[in-house]
This record gives sequence, C-alpha cells and structure tokens, in this order.
Amino acid sequence: MRRGKFIVIDGPDGCGKSTQAGLLEKYLRSKGYSVLVARDPGSTSISENIRKILLNPRYKEMTSLTEMFLYFASRVQLVEEVIRKALQDNKIVICDRFLSSTIVYQGYAGGIGANNVRRLWHLVRQIKADMPQAPTTGGFEPDLTIILDIRPEIGFSRIAPRRGGIDRMEQKTLLFHKKVRDGFIRLTRSNRKLYRLIDASDSIEEVQNKIREVVEKYVL
Repeated sequence: MRRGKFIVIDGPDGCGKSTQAGLLEKYLRSKGYSVLVARDPGSTSISENIRKILLNPRYKEMTSLTEMFLYFASRVQLVEEVIRKALQDNKIVICDRFLSSTIVYQGYAGGIGANNVRRLWHLVRQIKADMPQAPTTGGFEPDLTIILDIRPEIGFSRIAPRRGGIDRMEQKTLLFHKKVRDGFIRLTRSNRKLYRLIDASDSIEEVQNKIREVVEKYVL
C-alpha cells in the first residue's frame, strides 16, 4: 500500500520548475519530512538516455507521436525504478514534470489531443496491471500537480542567459509555446482539485511561498 505523497511541479519552459522543486525539497526537509526529487524524463540510467534523445536538437524530424511514446517509456521506468519505492517508504516525491507535460506538449500543442494522450497512458497502465508482477505503475498518480504559469517571452528570456544553448523542445516555434501555456491553463481548469495554477512571473521567493501554502493545504 502506497503511503507517501506525490507532488509534481510543471509548466512552460523557463517557469522555474527545477529551482522551485529544490527550494520545496529544502523546506520540507526542514520540517522533518523524507523527500525525494526526480525529473521526468530522467532520474534513472535508462530514462536519462531517453531524455538525451528527446532533447537532442539534431532530431528535428521527430514527430509528436514519437515524443509521446518516448516520454511514456521513460516515465514507466522512472515510476517502477524510483517513485514506487520512494512512496512505499513514506517519502514525499517531488517530480519536475510528469504526465501533465505530455498532455500539454504532445496533446494540446503537438496535435495528438489531450484525451488521446490520457487514453494511451491509461492503456500503458492497464498493460502493466495485467502483467504478473506487482505492484504496478497504475496506482501511482500525483496527489497534486502545481502548474507554474508564465508567458513564453518571459520564460525564454530566463533560459537564454543561463544555458549554453536551447534543447530540441525549446527550439519549437513561439506559436507552439503559446499553445503550451494555453494547454497548461486549460488543464488546471479541468480539475481544480488535482491542479493548482501559480503565477511564476513573481520573484523566486514569492513563488516559493505560494507553492508552500498550496502544498501545506492540499497535501501535508
């Protein structure tokens, strides 16, 4: 039986997910909680190598469907190898992106359709549930997904100074990234209990304070 809590921090590129996840980890540890921070895709050897393929700027011809299935593959490995055990050990898991990103980037913005992404992920979970080993991927969905909202123009102004170059997903058109932002907003409106929207254009400290308020109210 799962005992821990699963928090996802998501949003458009440049919204500050990684920074806020790290600050939230420090805050929760100071409160005595056992915390694990992961990133999706990534956090396992297999998932990190899939991540390299997904973000490699050389693969400009990669389709949205290919992206989706690669993200699914990485995510299943992450859940089975890292997240499942952490939750069973009563840890709070903070994940930088999760299914919400696939719904938005490949579903809304990539043209696959948000409901199609959900149905295909459900099928992946069902296949895993039908396999002889247990427990399965299917029982591990986020308790809370925090969406950090920011305009693409602001997000990319933050990315450019701190990185040597932008990755393949970041190289997509401004119109694509505007669709991404709109998709995240629509996602939060679809289920206000599971998704919370926070303005990420404020200072790092102000954003973190808002995240802590939401986490304390809805998760802890």
